Amino acid sequence: MFSRLSRRMDALVGAYAELGRFSGAVLVARGDRRLFAKGYGCSDYEHGVPNTTATALRIGSQTKLFTSIAILRLQEQGRLRVTDPIGRHLPGYPRGAQITLHHLLTNTSGIPDYVTTDGFTRVMGTPRTRGQLIDDFKDRPLLFEPGARMSYSNSGWILLGEVIERLSGLTYGRFLHRNVFAPLAMEHSGLAHGIGPTAGHLSVDGRITTTPHVDNSNQDAAGALHSTVGDLHRCYRGLPRLLRPESLAELFKPHVDADGTGYGYGCAVSADRVESAGGIIGFVSVSAHYRNDDLFVTVLSNIENAAFCEIESALAAIARGEPYEPPTRRVFVTLAPDVLDRYAGRYTMRYAGRASTMDVTREGERLMVEVQGLTRTELRPMSRTRFFARMKGEVELDFRANGEVALTWAGREITARPVPGRTADVQGGRLG
Repeated sequence: MFSRLSRRMDALVGAYAELGRFSGAVLVARGDRRLFAKGYGCSDYEHGVPNTTATALRIGSQTKLFTSIAILRLQEQGRLRVTDPIGRHLPGYPRGAQITLHHLLTNTSGIPDYVTTDGFTRVMGTPRTRGQLIDDFKDRPLLFEPGARMSYSNSGWILLGEVIERLSGLTYGRFLHRNVFAPLAMEHSGLAHGIGPTAGHLSVDGRITTTPHVDNSNQDAAGALHSTVGDLHRCYRGLPRLLRPESLAELFKPHVDADGTGYGYGCAVSADRVESAGGIIGFVSVSAHYRNDDLFVTVLSNIENAAFCEIESALAAIARGEPYEPPTRRVFVTLAPDVLDRYAGRYTMRYAGRASTMDVTREGERLMVEVQGLTRTELRPMSRTRFFARMKGEVELDFRANGEVALTWAGREITARPVPGRTADVQGGRLG
């Protein structure tokens, strides 16, 4: 029977699901005690298979936390030290004497992110070996000297997966099963080949469609794992049994800061909160541990544009007796082509130290947007200056008079600035 607290949580998440803004599963717990856990929507919409708390969904970059745990386990076993240069374990890798495992774990290596390179979305559905992934970036110039600053890069995590396999003699997935999942009784977590345990989706005005296929080999140790809300809770509760105190301190220490975000090993860290989040085409997820009152909230969604961060923060607010905003239905308007033309162009933005481009073009009576590494999608106007897009969570964009764009992206504030001289061929959708 639901408590008053859990009924409020159910009403909140149910409202998001009713609006087509969520499908998946959530869990809220204080310590070992579950306050609320429930599935919403379907894992298979074609056959009407419902999501439950036991549904395994892809967790994207939450995988990085598990890769970090694996590296720390190897350190405890005496097989490596995080201060090792990667050349010790990956002989012949360019600049391998200067780049350390710590640089990879903190995104401070300077290695460019292969996911944001041109053409990734065209090959993401094709199976590739880890060697092929590494060949994509190993000879590219570093963005900066190792350790100089942070720039979020999936490439470093691919290299960490290779280190884990070479030192353990096990595949990445098998090592995690033996050293993390089995000891913590995470029976529904793992690394599936190909598409994963369930398909990903997109919600368009409440209509659910299947997203393009992303082969798991293209995510590997950077984002290929699947899990359940219950397993992720078991992970956070069981970490003190799995890792020594000094390893836990290293895992959750804010080693670097970029754009206001403290970063540990595979997680964002603040004074009160540890967050691990992920997003790949078709899926988004977040797990947050509020350390002061031992509150854990996790949200897994098989809808790419779900309001996952908004749901997580609202669930935490309910559990903590704080105010929160219930969801509302967005209302869209029609704008003349000449209004849309004002916003066409190329913009640059930065998050977690990583710079990326955003191309805005007009296609007939629609405004389209494409961010590096993500599929092209429509910008839908809510007013003459405010737009909505579906890209790894919900995104609202305000086009300002000074030419900048203020983005509220999955609960985070980001500013995009126009690139001088990069105007758009608004009819053809090309930038020149």
